Amino acid sequence: MSPSKVAAMTLLTGLLLGPRPGLAAEPAGATPARRLAVVPFYAPEQLWRLYTPLIEFLRSETGEAWELTLHPTHEALIAEFCAGHVDVALLGPVPLGRINRRCGGVPVLVALGPGGTPSYRSVLLTADPAVTSVAALRGKEVGFFRGSTAAHVVPVRLLGDAGLSPESYRPVFLESQDRLMTALLAGKISAAGVKSALYERFRSEPGLRVLATSEPLPNFAFAALQSSPRGRLERFAAALRRLKPAERTADAELVRSWDDEIRHGFVAPAADYLPAVRALDEATERLARDEH
Repeated sequence: MSPSKVAAMTLLTGLLLGPRPGLAAEPAGATPARRLAVVPFYAPEQLWRLYTPLIEFLRSETGEAWELTLHPTHEALIAEFCAGHVDVALLGPVPLGRINRRCGGVPVLVALGPGGTPSYRSVLLTADPAVTSVAALRGKEVGFFRGSTAAHVVPVRLLGDAGLSPESYRPVFLESQDRLMTALLAGKISAAGVKSALYERFRSEPGLRVLATSEPLPNFAFAALQSSPRGRLERFAAALRRLKPAERTADAELVRSWDDEIRHGFVAPAADYLPAVRALDEATERLARDEH
């Protein structure tokens, strides 16, 4: 087992079983605001609206001054995270793989999907009446959100599985998954890959159809640096793990206004979670090399 994997599993064990030597102790005295970042998979105004209720919950449950911090790109968030300017970040598997590789960031809690499992799927969608199969996208414009697992890495693979190389369609890169949906429904692109939870919000739109669906992928997770103060992460994790929206009506009502990504509860990462994240990170690196 690699040193980074040993360190990651040790941190997770500490969060679940209690204090351990090695994690930084909580500093004494006045504490600054805790900074929570969210990977920019939606436009900033959408992220602000969906994640402000989470910040208010954390302030109430932990007694700490949490604040939401937004970043324009994946790279900007990763740089701030690795510099220690972010306490906790909600990341998809590809950016999580990058921060694990770059600065040893590790998952703290994994979000559950609507079915109660810590996984999701990528879906390749169309609203173009002329497109009846993935193969019919040859020569057409396909939208991606660069670097995203659900909206770039996996959709390119789904296209490849249908015999379409990157040269056989016209890629269009937009700045978020919700902007991909807007362009798709407006007829500006013929297809786009997005996370399944986003598709569920739009599935009643006339003409919107699923062309292909991926295998289960590791879901979004809250991540932190291994040097993060132990007490801070324990309070954060405990507050969110207490939520059981599938079991308690009061909890379901509390998270009603939260983003779909985080409204179904949380679990500790399983032993196979980080290896799956690293595999997707490696696939992303191969895609980047192939595109250049």
